[in-house]
Amino acid sequence: MLAWLFFGCSLKSGVTMLQMDQQYDALGTTENREAKFEWAMAEEYRNKAKEEYAASQFEDAEMLAAEAVSWMEKAAQKSSGGEPSSDDSQMENDQSTNGAEQ
Repeated sequence: MLAWLFFGCSLKSGVTMLQMDQQYDALGTTENREAKFEWAMAEEYRNKAKEEYAASQFEDAEMLAAEAVSWMEKAAQKSSGGEPSSDDSQMENDQSTNGAEQ
């Protein structure tokens, strides 16, 4: 029974990792890599997701893979000249507020 649970988790995470790699291939254009900060974050999250997957930390790997895809999409949006979404603006406001409190 435990083996099936382990197999299910690894399979689900494996699909997530495959989707992340497909997004990486699709969004890894020269233009998107011009958004250096966003693309660096995407690559770091991708590398950490692969590391966690290799260490059988499947839940962490899925979370990190989703974050990597999010950063890839932010890089694509920035390189296309798109405005940051409201979530991005809120995050920037939160960071500036936190910096002022310290």
